[in-house]
Amino acid sequence: MKVYIKIILFFSFTFFSFCTPQKNTLPHIIHGNLDLRQIDIQKYPNFPLHGEWRFSPGVFQFETSEGSHLVSIPENSNWNDSIGNKNKDGFGIGTYQITIQLPENTPKLAIHLVAMHSDCQIFQDSEQIGEFGSIDDESSSFEKMPRVFSLKPTEQSTIKLTLLIKNRFYKYGGIRIPPIFGLEESIQENIRISILQEALLAGGLVFLGLYQLGIYFTRKKVIGSLYFFLFCILMFFQILSTGSQSLFLVVGKEMGELVYRTDLFTEYAGVIAGLFYIHCLTKEYIPQKFIYGYSLLILIPILNTILGSLQSISRYHFIVLGLIIPILIVLFYLIFCYIKDKRSGFIYLGLSVIFLIGAATNDIIHTLLHKTEPSFLNIGLLLFVFFQSLFLSKHISGEIVSAEIKFKDVLFQLIQSEKLSSIGMTVTSVAHEINSPLSAVILTSDSIRDNISDFFRQLPELESISKKSFPFVLSLIEHAMTEQSLPTGLEFRQKKGIFLSELEKHQILYSDQYAEIFVTLGILEIPQDWIQLLSQYNSKSLVLLAEKIVNILLGTNAIQTSANRAIKIAQALKNFTHFDPKAEIKTIQLSDSLHQILTILQGSLKHGVELKTNFVNIPPINCYPDELNQVWTNMIQNAIQSMNGKGNLTIEINQTVLKNNPFAYVSIEDSGPGVSKEILDKIFDPFFTTKPIGQGTGLGLYISKQIIEKHKGIIDVISTKGNTKFIVYLPYLDKTNVIKNESV
Repeated sequence: MKVYIKIILFFSFTFFSFCTPQKNTLPHIIHGNLDLRQIDIQKYPNFPLHGEWRFSPGVFQFETSEGSHLVSIPENSNWNDSIGNKNKDGFGIGTYQITIQLPENTPKLAIHLVAMHSDCQIFQDSEQIGEFGSIDDESSSFEKMPRVFSLKPTEQSTIKLTLLIKNRFYKYGGIRIPPIFGLEESIQENIRISILQEALLAGGLVFLGLYQLGIYFTRKKVIGSLYFFLFCILMFFQILSTGSQSLFLVVGKEMGELVYRTDLFTEYAGVIAGLFYIHCLTKEYIPQKFIYGYSLLILIPILNTILGSLQSISRYHFIVLGLIIPILIVLFYLIFCYIKDKRSGFIYLGLSVIFLIGAATNDIIHTLLHKTEPSFLNIGLLLFVFFQSLFLSKHISGEIVSAEIKFKDVLFQLIQSEKLSSIGMTVTSVAHEINSPLSAVILTSDSIRDNISDFFRQLPELESISKKSFPFVLSLIEHAMTEQSLPTGLEFRQKKGIFLSELEKHQILYSDQYAEIFVTLGILEIPQDWIQLLSQYNSKSLVLLAEKIVNILLGTNAIQTSANRAIKIAQALKNFTHFDPKAEIKTIQLSDSLHQILTILQGSLKHGVELKTNFVNIPPINCYPDELNQVWTNMIQNAIQSMNGKGNLTIEINQTVLKNNPFAYVSIEDSGPGVSKEILDKIFDPFFTTKPIGQGTGLGLYISKQIIEKHKGIIDVISTKGNTKFIVYLPYLDKTNVIKNESV
C-alpha cells in the first residue's frame, strides 16, 4: 500500500478516536447531584448533563415523592423504560430534577436544550426561567429549535433545576438528548461555531452535488451523477435540520414541525439516493430488481413524512430505521466489491462511502437502542466531503489533462480539415503550376530529340571544325547561352534588320538566314572577328552547327529550370500539408514560411491580383512552423477571395515593440470591400462565415486565432471600405539581438 494511503487511514482513525468527548473526565450527575465546587469551570466551560436525574413519572412537582426514582440519561432516554412499561407510547407528563452545587465566584451560567421533542418548562428553585413549546396550550405548534436559557444570578451555593415535560407528539417521551450546561458565553460561542461548521459542511455537499449535476447535463445524462446530486442536496437539508439552529434561522422557530418532517424525509430519501448512486457504479454486483423493490418499501414512510401526522411519523420511525440497516449492509457489500476490483478512484470513493455508511450505521443502531450518543453522522459526512473532494480533485485534474489532449487532437483535426479545404480551393491553380513546367519539360525534350535527330542526319554534310574556326563556334555558343531574354515582335524585326544590313554591307552570303539565326539565339551584336569567318565558304555549316548545339543546351537548361520549379511547388505543398501535433518549437525566418505559401498560391495570384511584398530582414523567431503556415494560408486565401481574384495584395514582414516587448509582425492587406462593423467582432468566432454555403467552414480565422494565442501572440484586424488589413504579432522568446523599433 502506498504511503499516502496509510497517512489517510491514520488521519481517519485519529479523527474518529478523538472526536468523541471522554465522559469520564467531564462533570457528572451522581444521585441527582452535580457538584461543581471542585471543578474548574474555565477548564470545562460547557458539558452535557449526563448522569442520574431524579425522575417523577406522571406528575409535575418540585419535590420528590415516593414515585420518584433515578434515571440514567442518556442510557434511559425513554421514560417508559425507567418505569418498566415498554409496551406503551411515551405520551404523558413527567418531572426531571437535579441539584447543582455551584463553584465559588459563580459566573453567568446557562442551560442549552438541544432538542426536546416535547413541551417543557424550566425552573430554577421553583422560579420559571424558560419554556420550550407550551405545556398549557395543546393547540400550540411543535417546537424543535434548540434554545439557551440563562440562569438567574444567585448568592446561594446550591440551586435546583426542575424540568416539567409534557410529551404530545413524539412516541418516545422524556429527555433523549441531555441538555448542555455551563458558561453562557461559552455555550453561545459553541453554537456559533456549530453553525459555521454546519454551513461549511453543507456548502461542501452543495458543491459536490452541483459538480455532479453539471456532469449530468454535460456528459450525455449520466444518471449516477443525478443520484449523487440528489443525495448531496438531501444531506444538505439533513445537516441543517438536525443542526444547532441553522435551518431555523431561515424558516423561523415556529416551524418545528416542518424541520422535524424535513429531518426524517431527508434521512429516508438520502439512503435511497445513496443506494441508487452506488448501484450505478456497481450494477454487475447485485440485481436491479432488489434495488427497486427495497426502494419502493422505503417509499411508504417517505410519503408518510409528507402526508402523515407527527404521531404516525414518530411511531414508525424505528421500524424504518430497522429496514434501513439491510440497505447499509448492501452498500457495504457493493463498495467492498468496488474496492476489490480496483476500479476508477476506488481508494477515495471507497473510503468516503465507508466512513459515511459507518457513521450512519452507528447513529441508527444507537437510535434503535434508545441512545443518542455518540453521534457520528456529521463526522461521517465531513469525511465523505473530504475524500470526495480528493476524488474529484484527482478526477478533475485527470479530466483536464484528458481534455487538453482531446483539444489538441481536435485542433489537429480542425487544422487538417482546413488544410484539406485550402488544398481543395487551390488544387486547380497548383495543378496548373505543376503542369506548366511539366509541359515545358515534355515540349523541350521533344525539341531536343528533334534537334539531335536533325544534327545526326546533317552530320555527314557538316565539315570538320578547324582550330581557326573553333573560337567562332565557341564564341557563338557562349553569347547565345549568356543571354537572359530573347526579343519578340517588333524588337525581333528591328534587330534582324540591323544584322541584315551589316552582313549585306560586307557582301556575306546567306545574310538573311544568318541575321534570323543570330536574333533567335539572342546575340546582341555581331563582333568584327565573326565577319571574316562568315565570308568563308564553310561559314554556313559552322553557324548551323552552333545553332543546333545552342538549341540542345537551351533545351536542357529549360528542362532543369522547369523540373526545379515543379520540385519547389511539390516541396512547398508537402511542407504545407505536413502537421505534427507533437512538434517542437523551431527557429525560422518568417519570410521563408510566407514564400512557401506564396509558391503554393501562385496560380491564384497570377490572374488579376497584384502582389507586393515588403519583407524586412528581421531576426528569426521561435514558433511552430506548420501551424503558422496554416495561418498565412487562411489569411491570404481570405484576401484573394474577398477581392474576387482581382485587386492589390500587400504582405509585409517587420518588427515592432508592444508594451516594451519586441514583436515580429506580419501584415496582410487587401483591397477588398472590407468587413462591416456589425460583424467585425464575430469574424474570429467558430463556424462564422459570410461565404455562401459550401464555400467556407467558418473555422479559418478561429483556428488562426487559436494558433496565434498558442504562440502568446496577438491577431488584429483593421478594416475600412476598400481596405482590410490583418496584423499578426508574434513575441520574441529570445530577446537578444532584436532591433528596437517604436511601438505601434
